[in-house]
Amino acid sequence: MVHTYSGERMQCSNCSHENPEGARFCENCGQPLARACPNCGQPASVTAKFCNNCGFNLSTATAMARPAQVTRSEPLDALRRAAPQNVVNKILASRERVEGERKLVTALFTDIVDSTALAEQLDPEDWREVVSGAHQRVSKAVYRYEGTIAQLLGDGVLAFFGAPLAHEDDAERAIRAALHILEAIQGYADEARRKHRLPNLQMRIGLNTGLVVVGNIGSDLHMEYLAIGDTVNLASRMQSAAEPNTILVSENTYKLAASLFDFQDRGEIEVKGKAEPIHVYRVLGERKGAVRTRGIAGLSSPMVGREREFSTLMHITDDVRQGRGCIVSIIGEAGLGKSRLVAEWRKAAAAGDPPLRWVEGRCLSYGATMAHHLSTDVLRALLGVPAGAPAEEVHVALRQHMEMLFGDEIKEVYPFLGHLLGLKLEEDMATRVKYLDGPALQARYIVACRRYLEALARRQPTVLVCEDIHWADPSSVELGIRILPMAADVPIVFVFVARPDKDVPGWKLITQAREVAGVGAIEIYLAPLSEADSKQLVSNLLEIEALPEHVRHLILSKAEGNPFFVEEVIRMLIDRGNIALVDSRWTVVREVHKIDIPDTLQGVLSARIDRLPEEAKRVLQIASVIGRKFPIRILASVLEQEAQAVE
Repeated sequence: MVHTYSGERMQCSNCSHENPEGARFCENCGQPLARACPNCGQPASVTAKFCNNCGFNLSTATAMARPAQVTRSEPLDALRRAAPQNVVNKILASRERVEGERKLVTALFTDIVDSTALAEQLDPEDWREVVSGAHQRVSKAVYRYEGTIAQLLGDGVLAFFGAPLAHEDDAERAIRAALHILEAIQGYADEARRKHRLPNLQMRIGLNTGLVVVGNIGSDLHMEYLAIGDTVNLASRMQSAAEPNTILVSENTYKLAASLFDFQDRGEIEVKGKAEPIHVYRVLGERKGAVRTRGIAGLSSPMVGREREFSTLMHITDDVRQGRGCIVSIIGEAGLGKSRLVAEWRKAAAAGDPPLRWVEGRCLSYGATMAHHLSTDVLRALLGVPAGAPAEEVHVALRQHMEMLFGDEIKEVYPFLGHLLGLKLEEDMATRVKYLDGPALQARYIVACRRYLEALARRQPTVLVCEDIHWADPSSVELGIRILPMAADVPIVFVFVARPDKDVPGWKLITQAREVAGVGAIEIYLAPLSEADSKQLVSNLLEIEALPEHVRHLILSKAEGNPFFVEEVIRMLIDRGNIALVDSRWTVVREVHKIDIPDTLQGVLSARIDRLPEEAKRVLQIASVIGRKFPIRILASVLEQEAQAVE
C-alpha cells in the first residue's frame, strides 16, 4: 500500500486523508501508514532511499521496488508459522465464514520504548535479533488466548482479539495477553542486558475495543482488514500514552473487563484526531479469584421464572442429606440464568441440617487446552485454598488433609494429588510418580481423586458444582467420567452447568451420567423467560411503574426472554443517559427511539453465530436482512434464488 508525503503531512492511499508527520495509522480509515525496512524491520518512508536505522539500500531492494503491505513481511510470516496448530486449525476452519463480516475486536498494540536510541547502540543484525525475540514473546501470548497477529510495524505489533476467531470474552483475553507480554518482556530485558548489553529494554501496550471488517484470510494466516472509525488508531494512541512497562486501555475496553482486573483510573487525556478527551485506565493486574459479574450496581431483583427448576434442586438437597447421591446437569444458552439458579440453590441449601459441603470449580473459555485445569480448580476448592494461593500454601493444606483422612495410607493418595496440582513433593513421595507414563499417571489420578472425594462425602454430604463445562479440558472430562459412579455409593451430588454445545468434550460428562447405574441423572433445561416474567424482571430492576410502554417493548423485544440481555440493555440505557436516577427514583429522562445491541452482548452473540455450520450461518445472515418477522416462504424464495445464481 503506497502512502505519499506532502510537506509535513502524509497522505493515505486507501482513503486519501492527509495525516500529520509521524502518524503510524491513518486517522480517517485506520490503515497502517508505515512500511518496514526488509533488513531491520524499522519503519521507512516511501521516499527514503536508505534506511535511517541500518543504512540498508532501499532503492535497490526488490522487496521495496513496489511498496508492500506490512502484513506480508518475512518476520510476520515467521511468527504466523509458529502459531500453535490448534489455533491455526480454528482460523482456517472459520475463514470462509467470517470473510467480509464486521467484527467487534479488541486491538492490542505493543511498542518498544526508545527503540531508535536502543538500536543505535547495537549492530543492525543484533538489533534485529532483539526485536525478533520481543516479537516472539508477544506472539506467544497473543496465540495463547487465540488472538491474531495483524501487523508488524518496525518493533511494534498490532494484534486482534475477536477476528477472525470471536469469543465472548475477547477484551479479557486481550488484557491477559498484555499482562503475559509484560511479564515475558521483563524477563527478556535481563537476557538482552546480559547478551547485548542493552541497559533497559521496556515496552508500552495499548488496547481499544471497536469494529473492523474482516477481509480475505490466506492459508498462511495472512488477514486483510478494514478498520471502522478509530478502532486501531486509538489502540495506537493508548500505547503512545502509556508509561514504560505499563498497559493503558480505553474506556471501551475497560467496561468489558472491569470486574476481572485491578485498574487505575488515569482520567481523561487529549488524543490526536479526537474532538473530545478520552477516558483511560491503567491495568494493574489480575484480580485473583474474580469471575465475570452479572447485574447492575445498585439494581437487584429476586430470581424470576425459575420456580419449578428451583423446587427440583431443593428436592435433590433433601435426598443427599438422607445419604442418596445424584448427578444433575443444568443446561441453557448464555445468559439464561444458570449460575443465578445455582447461587440461589446454594443460599437456600445452607440453611438446612445436616450442613452440606459445597464446592465449586470453574472452567475458563481459554482453558480447554490446559490439561486438568478443571480438576485442579476443584481440588483447590476442596482444600479451601483461594485462587492464586502460593504453592507452599497449597502444599501445606494438601498434606494436612491427607494425614487427617488417610493416616498410614497417605502414600496411596497424597503423591498423586500433589503431582496433579504441580507441587514439589518430598523425595520419598516423588518416587511414587517419577517413573509412571502418561496413562498410568492418569489412572492413579483417578483413583486418588475418587478416594479423596469418597472420604470427604462419608464425613459430610457434598455438592460439587462444575461451572461452564462446555469449556472443560479433555483430561478433566476423562477423570470426571471415571469418578461419576461413586454417586451410587456416597452422599455426593455432581452438578454440571453447561450450554447445549454437544460437540465439545465437556458434553460427554452429561451423556455418560445417563449411563451410570444406580444413580439418578437429572437434566434441567432452562428456557427463555416468558413475556410476563421478563416484564416482571424489568419492573423489579428499575421500579418504574410508569415506564413508557414503547420503551418496555423495545427492551423486551431486544432481550427476547434472556435475563442477562435484559440487564445489559438496561445498563446501556443508563450509560447513555436515557434512564437516570432522579430523587431516588429511576426515570426516563431522554426519549428512546431504538435500542442497539450492547457491546457486552456482541461477543456472546458473535461467538455463538460463528459456531454454527456454514449453511446455517448463511441462512441466519439472509434472514437478518429480511427482518425480525416474516413468512418462511420469503426466506425459502431468497435461498432458492441464491442457489440458482451460484449454479
